[in-house]
Amino acid sequence: MTLTIEVIFEDNVFKPVKPVEGLQEHERMIALISPRVKKERLRNLAGTLSSEEANEMLAVIDEEFGRVEGNW
Repeated sequence: MTLTIEVIFEDNVFKPVKPVEGLQEHERMIALISPRVKKERLRNLAGTLSSEEANEMLAVIDEEFGRVEGNW
Protein backbone atom coordinates (compact mmCIF):
# COMPACT_ATOMS: atom_id res chain seq x y z
CA MET A 1 0.00 0.00 0.00
CA THR A 2 1.28 3.47 -0.88
CA LEU A 3 -0.28 6.56 0.69
CA THR A 4 0.42 10.24 0.33
CA ILE A 5 -0.53 12.14 3.45
CA GLU A 6 0.15 15.63 4.73
CA VAL A 7 1.99 15.75 8.04
CA ILE A 8 3.13 18.42 10.44
CA PHE A 9 6.38 18.15 12.41
CA GLU A 10 5.73 18.95 16.09
CA ASP A 11 7.66 18.01 19.22
CA ASN A 12 10.16 16.06 17.10
CA VAL A 13 7.35 13.82 15.75
CA PHE A 14 5.62 13.71 12.35
CA LYS A 15 1.87 13.95 12.92
CA PRO A 16 -0.78 13.42 10.21
CA VAL A 17 -2.92 16.48 9.54
CA LYS A 18 -5.98 14.23 8.96
CA PRO A 19 -6.81 10.73 10.26
CA VAL A 20 -5.05 7.93 8.35
CA GLU A 21 -7.06 4.82 7.50
CA GLY A 22 -5.81 1.38 6.53
CA LEU A 23 -2.85 1.14 8.92
CA GLN A 24 -2.49 -1.03 12.01
CA GLU A 25 -1.38 0.47 15.31
CA HIS A 26 2.45 0.29 15.64
CA GLU A 27 2.81 -0.83 11.99
CA ARG A 28 6.25 0.11 10.67
CA MET A 29 6.36 2.01 7.41
CA ILE A 30 8.94 3.83 5.27
CA ALA A 31 8.33 7.56 4.82
CA LEU A 32 9.60 9.87 2.09
CA ILE A 33 9.53 13.48 3.23
CA SER A 34 9.17 16.40 0.83
CA PRO A 35 8.13 20.02 1.33
CA ARG A 36 4.53 20.93 0.66
CA VAL A 37 4.02 23.07 -2.43
CA LYS A 38 2.99 26.55 -1.44
CA LYS A 39 0.22 27.68 -3.78
CA GLU A 40 0.56 31.24 -2.56
CA ARG A 41 3.74 31.60 -4.62
CA LEU A 42 1.87 30.62 -7.78
CA ARG A 43 -1.02 32.95 -6.98
CA ASN A 44 1.42 35.86 -6.75
CA LEU A 45 2.30 35.29 -10.42
CA ALA A 46 -1.29 35.57 -11.63
CA GLY A 47 -1.74 38.61 -13.82
CA THR A 48 1.96 39.39 -14.17
CA LEU A 49 2.05 38.70 -17.92
CA SER A 50 0.38 40.90 -20.47
CA SER A 51 -1.97 39.25 -22.95
CA GLU A 52 0.72 39.60 -25.61
CA GLU A 53 3.35 37.94 -23.41
CA ALA A 54 0.94 35.13 -22.47
CA ASN A 55 0.08 34.46 -26.13
CA GLU A 56 3.78 34.44 -27.02
CA MET A 57 4.47 31.94 -24.24
CA LEU A 58 1.62 29.70 -25.40
CA ALA A 59 2.97 29.79 -28.96
CA VAL A 60 6.42 28.71 -27.76
CA ILE A 61 4.92 25.89 -25.64
CA ASP A 62 2.77 24.68 -28.56
CA GLU A 63 5.79 24.77 -30.89
CA GLU A 64 8.05 22.86 -28.49
CA PHE A 65 5.46 20.21 -27.62
CA GLY A 66 4.56 19.85 -31.29
CA ARG A 67 8.21 19.03 -32.01
CA VAL A 68 8.35 16.43 -29.26
CA GLU A 69 5.06 14.82 -30.27
CA GLY A 70 6.09 14.82 -33.93
CA ASN A 71 9.38 13.03 -33.20
CA TRP A 72 7.87 10.18 -31.21
